[in-house]
Amino acid sequence: MVLGRLVKLWVHKDKIMADEKYLRQYESRLLLKNGAEVLVRPVVPADASLLLDMFHKMTPRSRYLRFMTNIKELPEGLLQKFTHLDYHASFAIACLVEAVDQNEIIAVARYSHDPDEHIADLGVAVRDDWQNLGIGKSLLSKIIIIGKEHSISRFGSMMDPQNDIMKKTLRELGYQVKYFFRGGSYQVEITT
Repeated sequence: MVLGRLVKLWVHKDKIMADEKYLRQYESRLLLKNGAEVLVRPVVPADASLLLDMFHKMTPRSRYLRFMTNIKELPEGLLQKFTHLDYHASFAIACLVEAVDQNEIIAVARYSHDPDEHIADLGVAVRDDWQNLGIGKSLLSKIIIIGKEHSISRFGSMMDPQNDIMKKTLRELGYQVKYFFRGGSYQVEITT
């Protein structure tokens, strides 16, 4: 049960799909600093090609900051994990630019909860040509709120010590944040 409501999940052709009405509650519009309006909605299995497109349009530096390794291709297993979610212990939202011919994912925020560790792994990525418009801060705030709705109060992530934008964003959001330096990177823990 999620917030007193039973979420219907069913398997259809190897895809886990959630009740559309349940997912629709997480849709919103976001007005960016440049005046553009974009759609924010949960990631669904059909988004795999859009996520790959976003990944390939990110610079090597942005991919490194997101994955903490120099990654040139998104492994199939990771793509599967990113698109096949249970919308409770694992949840992801995407920011989309809508077009007549095809939508584009320009940013993603996600968490994946590990009940044994009592912490959810958190990740955020914004395509380079859409950075500095308030998307990352907005998606990070929204995914943490969704996690809280699903009884998650601790989030963690690995972060490059030079990722000053993320440090500033976390400060501005006002969450309790702890940094632990390990092996050349920060282990970040956010408590809500």
